[in-house]
Formats: sequence, C-alpha cells, structure tokens
Amino acid sequence: MTDAATGKPVPDVVLTATSEALQGEEVVVTDATGVYRLAQLPPGTYTLRLEREGFKPYSRTDISVRVDRTVRVNIQLQPDSVTADTIVVVGKPPTVDVGSTTTGIVVGREFIDNIAFIRPSANGVRSFESLAAVAPQVASDTYGYGFSGTTSPENGVYIDGLSVNNAQTGTNGAQMPVDFIQEANIITGGYMAEYGRAGGGVINAVTKSGSNEFHGSVWANYSPGLLTAISKPIVNASNGTALTNQVWNVIDFGADVGGPIIKDRLWFYVGVAPSFYRRQQRQTVARRFTIQDPDDATDTTGVWATNPDGSYQSEVIPNFALTRFDDRRAITYIAKLTFLINSDHNLSLSVNGANSVREVPTTFDGQMTGFVKPDSNLALSLKYSGAFLDRKLLVDATAGWFHQTEVPYGLPYDGSKIGDTTGAAATPQIILRRTNPYSLTDYRDVPPEVAAACAAPDGLTLTQCPVTGGGATYAIGGFGFMQSNVNDRLAANAKVSYLLNALGHHVFKAGVDFERAIYNTTKAYSGGIQSRQSANASGGTFTDLRRYAYLNGPTIDDVVDIPVVQVTPTTNMVGVFLQDSWSIMDVVTLNAGVRYDNQVLFDGNGTQSLALNNMWSPRIGLVYDFTQQGRSKIFANFSRYYQALPLNIADRALSGENQVRVVRRAGMGCDPTVRGTGPGTLTSDCTNYAFLDDSAPSHFSAATGQGRTPIDPNLQAQAKDEFTAGGEYEIIPDLRVGATYTKSWMLNVIEDMSNDEAATYFIGNPGSGLAKDFPRATRDYDAVTILATKAFSDGWMGQFSYTWSYLRGNWAGFFRPETDQIDPGTNADFDLKSLLSNRSGPLPGDRTHFFKFYASKTFQVTNNISLGLGVTYEGSSGTPISYLGGHPLYGADEAFILERGAAGRTPWIHSINLKGMAGYRFNKDTGVQFTVDVLNAFNFQAATTVDQSYTVQSVLPYTPAAGENPQEAICAGGATAGPGCEGKVTVLNDDYSQRPEKLSDADLNKNFKQPTAYQLPLQVRFGLKFTF
Repeated sequence: MTDAATGKPVPDVVLTATSEALQGEEVVVTDATGVYRLAQLPPGTYTLRLEREGFKPYSRTDISVRVDRTVRVNIQLQPDSVTADTIVVVGKPPTVDVGSTTTGIVVGREFIDNIAFIRPSANGVRSFESLAAVAPQVASDTYGYGFSGTTSPENGVYIDGLSVNNAQTGTNGAQMPVDFIQEANIITGGYMAEYGRAGGGVINAVTKSGSNEFHGSVWANYSPGLLTAISKPIVNASNGTALTNQVWNVIDFGADVGGPIIKDRLWFYVGVAPSFYRRQQRQTVARRFTIQDPDDATDTTGVWATNPDGSYQSEVIPNFALTRFDDRRAITYIAKLTFLINSDHNLSLSVNGANSVREVPTTFDGQMTGFVKPDSNLALSLKYSGAFLDRKLLVDATAGWFHQTEVPYGLPYDGSKIGDTTGAAATPQIILRRTNPYSLTDYRDVPPEVAAACAAPDGLTLTQCPVTGGGATYAIGGFGFMQSNVNDRLAANAKVSYLLNALGHHVFKAGVDFERAIYNTTKAYSGGIQSRQSANASGGTFTDLRRYAYLNGPTIDDVVDIPVVQVTPTTNMVGVFLQDSWSIMDVVTLNAGVRYDNQVLFDGNGTQSLALNNMWSPRIGLVYDFTQQGRSKIFANFSRYYQALPLNIADRALSGENQVRVVRRAGMGCDPTVRGTGPGTLTSDCTNYAFLDDSAPSHFSAATGQGRTPIDPNLQAQAKDEFTAGGEYEIIPDLRVGATYTKSWMLNVIEDMSNDEAATYFIGNPGSGLAKDFPRATRDYDAVTILATKAFSDGWMGQFSYTWSYLRGNWAGFFRPETDQIDPGTNADFDLKSLLSNRSGPLPGDRTHFFKFYASKTFQVTNNISLGLGVTYEGSSGTPISYLGGHPLYGADEAFILERGAAGRTPWIHSINLKGMAGYRFNKDTGVQFTVDVLNAFNFQAATTVDQSYTVQSVLPYTPAAGENPQEAICAGGATAGPGCEGKVTVLNDDYSQRPEKLSDADLNKNFKQPTAYQLPLQVRFGLKFTF
C-alpha cells in the first residue's frame, strides 16, 4: 500500500474484504511497511474497501481468489487533496500467481458452466475428476488421468481437504458430480512441502457452500440415443467378430440449495443428483469360407480361403447378432454446514457420497453369466480455520473419514457370491486356445440357418465360424476372478502459518498429518481355478494359471486349495513439513521447504511387515516478478516427491498370497472343453477343482510365491525428482501467456522380483541392493508447454496449450497399460529375469504432441436474454505399439518380443466439442438456461488402442544380431513374411520346455495392430437448469 503522491508505504490502512463466499467481513490493517495479507479466504470473487485518515476511501471489485493461489494486489491511495470523494478502481486485478512455482490450472464454475468437455464416467456420473483433463501435461489413462508422464494411481486426490484415494490401488475412489464443485485446483508439478505422498499430480476440489442468501438450482441433462452416433465396429480379425456400441440414453438430473440458517453465522448447502446410463452392445459374426487345401487333393480338413493380402475371405452372417445391454445407475449426494464461531474462527462439516451399480447380464464369450458391479463411497470431513495474535498466526486443521465399498471386477449376474457352491461363482473358468479351432456352435445356441452357415462344406471339417485359432481365445465356464473390498481411510492434519516481517515478508508454514488406511478384501477364483488350454493343434494340456493353494508335499496330490482368501492389511502414514515463502521487496519470492514422511504397512494378521523411513523431501523454488505489480513471474523449482504405497502390496506380497501352478492333460475325469447343459456351463464332472486326470507322470505342480514375500533390508522408499522452470506474463488484463519446462526422473521404485522364475519372490529396488542384478527402474520425462489463459470477463474466456513431451523408460507407473494390471509395487514389470529384455523404450503414456483449446463467449441480447457459444478442441499424437507375446505362467502380453515401441504408433486423435446456451433471467437472482452440448461434433473415430498381442504363444524376448532386420526375424516384415515363414523367436511349452520349432506365421495373432477401442462417437446432450 503506497501513497500515490510520494510513493511511500502507508501503514495502518484498514482493509475490508467482502464476498458472497465469505461469512461476514474480513478486516486487516497494513503494517509499518504498507504490507497487508488476507489469508484463509474461501475461493470466490471479492471486493476490497480501504480507509485511512488523510486519504480518500478506496474500493476495488472483481478480485478473483482461487484455491491454493496467491494474488498480489498493489494499491496506491490518493491523499485528501484529491477532489474525488471515493476512488473506485474499475481496472482488472492481476491473475498471475506470484507466490508459488506450482504448475497447473484452477478450474472454476465459469469454465464448468460454459465449456462442453465432460462425458459421464463409468457409472454415468459427470465426475469432478474429469476437470483434470483441461490442464496441460495431463492425459487420460485406463484408471483416470496421468499427470506429467505418471499414471493416475500416483495422484493425490482431495475433496474439501480429505484424501479420497482408493486404499488398495491409489486411484480416485470418490464419485462426485461437477454440479457440486465450486472449483478444483489441478496441480501438475512444482508444489510445496504441504503436499506429500504423491508422485504424480494433485487434484484439490472444493465443494460449494451456502451464503447469506438462499440460492439453489434444479437441472436435468439428457442424451438421446437417436442423436448419438453408433461407434465404429471393433473388428477382431482372429475370430471374425465385430462389436458396436450404441448409447440408448444418458440422463442425469438433480437439485441443490444453500443459504443461511443464521445470517453471517451458520450456512448450509445440500444437493442430490441421480444419473442413468444405458448402451446396447451388438456383436456380429463373419463366417469364413472353408475350401479344400489347393496343394493337397486328399485334404479332408480344409483351409480358409484368403485374399491377395493374406486376410481371410469372409462375410457377415445376415440377420444374426449377439446383443446385450450395459446399464449403469448412480445417486450422489452432499450436505455441508459452515459455522462462523467469531470473526477469527470458523468450522465446516461436509458429508458427501455416492451409490452406484452397473449391470451387464450376459457375455460374448462362452461364460455362464455376465456381471453386476455395486459400489459406494462416503466421505465425512470436519475443517477448522482460526487466526491468533492479531491474525499473524493462522491455523487450519482437517479431520475426516473416507469409506468405500467396491467389487472391482463385478460379481456373477446369476446371484452367486464368493464362496458359493453353486452357480457361476462355483464353476472353474476355462480359457480355450486350441489352434485347431472350436466353433461358435460348440458353445452358443444359434438358429439352424446360422449353424448351417458355420458348418464346413461336405467332405471337410474345418468350421467356418471359429472362436479359437489365429490368435483368438475363448472363455467358457465360470466367472473367473472375483473380489469384494471395503476400504477405509482415517485422516487428520493441522497446518500453522505465521506471518513475519524480517528482511522482507515471510509466511512460515508448518504442519503435521496422519492417515490410517484399512483394506479388507475377500477374493477367489470361480470354482477355485482359472485354467488355460495349450495353444497347439491338440489343446490337450491345461495349466491352472491362477489357483489359490499351497503345496503340502512334492507331488500334484499334495496341492491344498484355499477356496476363499480374506485379508485385512493396514497402513499408518505420518508426515511433517516446514516451509517459508519469503517475499523480498515485492520482486523476488523464495519458497523453501522440507517434508518428512513415514509409512508402516501391516499384513493381514496385524503384524508390522514394512517400514519406509527417512523420506526427506526438499522443495525449493524462486519466483521473480519483474513488473512488481503481480502481473509477471519467472520461476524455477526443484522438488523431490515420495510416493505412498497403496495396500495392494500388503495384501498380495506381505500377507502371503499363496498360489500354485498345475500343468496336466485332460484325462478320464472329464473333458473341460465339452459344454454342459446350460449356456457356458461345464459338464457335471468338471465343476470341481480336480476335473482333470492327475495321474499321468508328465503332470506337475509348482508353487508361485508361497508365504510372505521377503524384503530387502536396505529397501528405499519410492521417489522421483522434478525440475520445473518457466514464466508467465499478463499482457492485457485477464489474459496471460507463459511457457514451462518440466523434467522428472525416478529416484527409486519398489517392485517384487524373482531370482528363480516365480518359485519365490522378494521386494526391492530394481537395480540396487538385493536386486542389483535386475535393471534399474527408469521413467524419464521431459516436456515443454506453451499456455495462454483468458480469465472469464467481459462475457468471454479461453485457454490454449501446446505440450511437447518425451517419456522413456522401462517402468510406466502403478499399473501396466499393456495389460491394465494394477498391482502397485507388485506389477509384472521386473518379476522374471527371462522377461526383462526389450522393456526399455517409449512408455505407453508417451504422446509427443498435445494441443488443447477451450473458449466461450456470452452475448447479452437484452437485459433478460443471453446467448452463448463454447468450443473445445483436443488433439494428440499417437502412443507406442509393441510386439507382445505370452508367458507360460503369467499369461498373455507379458513378453516384449522386440524393443518396447518397435511396432509403431497409434494414429493422431482429434476431438471438437460445441456448446450452445440460451438464458433468460427473470430478476437478479432467478433465471433459466437451456444448453446443447455436441461432443465429438465431427464424429472422429480414430483408434485409441490397438491389439498388441503379436502371438498368444508363450515366447522369449528376441535380441536381433547386429545388422539384422528385427521385423524379418519375427516374421513381421521383409521378404520372408507371410505363410510359411519361420522366424527366430523361441517358443515355450506350458512346462517351460522349448518347442523345437521357432515362432512361425501360423502362430501369429491375425488381429495384431487392429483397433480394440475407438474414440467415443458423436453425442448430443440437452440441458435445462433453473437457478434461484
């Protein structure tokens, strides 16, 4: 605060801040140097009033305060000699966050209400997590959104200060619609020491609150199936099927209201929002044409006719398709109280949650039944903010409980449960892979004309409707893996800030936080096992690929099954931090801090199993504001981030997950490939674990990780280092441009490994300690981002970003995108030495180019009528494709046959969304708005993922000789590729012995590199909202 006439600081100026988001008023006084600080303000738009004897009263409006952001508003006071009675400033306050080196954006209500970019989540909810998509260096992945080259389970996700991460995997566990969100801070990097336990980014969402006036809304959104395009068919060249998805309808509606119970003292806010989603999935079947082998006049089996390019000749069977509905329902709710104890102390109590269910009655394979997936979550948080010592000492504290129930993979739709002795839960699942193909008619009831179309011509036996062979697999029998989880997270934290003037202005902040996570899981394989058939012509060998059991002796008869596994591992986490934000002459700000974290994991018996100590995280950043007006910054920052381990590792490794692999041939007990009396069922003799003859001498069993997994005594906690640098400048009011550079690399990674091909495992840091013979885990990320942001004012807003990035390594993160395996700390990346080759290269999240553009404009036609238009463009280059093969124990897509990413990239992705708005305002507080969102307006349907299974055979990675053509060596290219090609890749039998013949063209997946998913098609969404 300075004197406009002399430029000197003005002490003892009384500043009063008011806002609809604020209970009462916030009053502070400038110190001897003219500095003031308004802290602990809830997000909102503020007005400042200033008064001081000898100076004219002053008022400034439209100051936007964002969550976790600092805005500098420098003010010059006019002496009384100026003739005006009151100085009213109409210029725009600055929008650059000059107090931190944090990268990312804040998404507020203006953006949410005016931009079309949010599609329903898996449960039909327009989720708050999707707000992360608009930030630079953020891309969607299987389980959410990955930040700056990381995977989504590595993020920290908070609602009203409470962590809502899933205790098992680290993913977001809350379903919260954007309608209840006031704003969300999307932090991609450079954050201070108060945030910890996350190696990715941070999503910090703040829900709406009440105010001194009653306000509310009632809304409904509807996407009719007639105005939604049918998805591009997903054609599987290995079995001739084509899958299309068509949305039938998407509906969500709700209401919220907030206001005073006691004006300026006690506010309330409540809301409820049901949602419904239905789509139809339709699978057609193309029959092939069986002909006699032209090179064998005595052939009675037949071969499939091919086109000149080597693909099979085929035609879709008319008037026949398998159809099913995918239904999803959810109801979300929130209730919040805000209580002002006095001008220096306030409390807020928030309760929010959701209940959802997804139902898919049938499968397109030969299994008995589809699935039902009920999930729920509940969050309860209590937050206190207080000020002491004339508001120089500030205290913020939060305590809460997050409760989640989930069945990650669903449960059988027939109603059978884990542990039942009848139904799909009690029937083994068999994965058929015989290369002498089974027919669709072997496992499906089809009309006579379809059976006739699938039958081989007279004199031949080769089916024209195969479900196996050519890389295709087919599941029959029971449900497979089943799991039911209850997750609880108890959390409490306290932060103390102290404002001090000493060689500048300091904001010291210290804090402590505690979390206890509890993960109760019940899991089983239906019928006790998941068995896989050998991929050869006879298909006579079966391997119990997954079987909870242990060995009580040396023979196959000594296998002791564990029908149901139940464990309840827990973890305690404690963190403390100290940081200082030191502002020197309003030009330079030095942020320095350090954080210490400790995590202790307990196994299912409550025994301490793993302690991660000495997690010291230095954070240091420098900000230079060359305008001295809060309109610019040049910054640099270094941070170390330690990652908390989700409890999945305490379940699968520390609690002793016992599994046994059994290899045997079909014998006298039954033939598991024969269909039973009902769809997907096995014969009556096959509905128990011992459905195969175990007496043959070639049969064997082997333990895979028996008992608790040992831990390297010198294990280091998982961490990454990050360096960011960049600058921002507000070129005109509300419009700022900037550029940032981000570089990060892994310091340590925690994974499980085996020195004896899965007989035993240990936990360590790949590349060091006990794991020194394994390659070091790497994930190196470099990115440059150019950003321009226009804050909402004068009826329009916009944001543009371009990111160039480079992501390389051998470790993608907390899940494996190639297989979607999500076992943080125990993924298959480093498990077996035989699979370590060729894993380094461009990681699945590597997108070289990413463009994002969002804009909206509101036109005020009359005092009551407004029209608006919003537009979104997102475009990104493709992701890497690899040549993947199977493994005898681990199954499909575990071996990198050639170097990671050697098979090319997926195509560019483009998407344009449009939004139209028409509003009518009855008075200042009451109005109605009609909206039309057109998502993917031009119906771009490029492939987002492709089939990377080069072969379903179990193989060893191949290392080409110097000068050798890698593709030619594996029959993927060159003059020898095609029918008759025999490459150089070693094929393994199910007993780990090497097959005499090398990988040949006949072993290849005919669907390799074909799309397995496309962009979501064009969808029109109508919305109606009444506000009061």
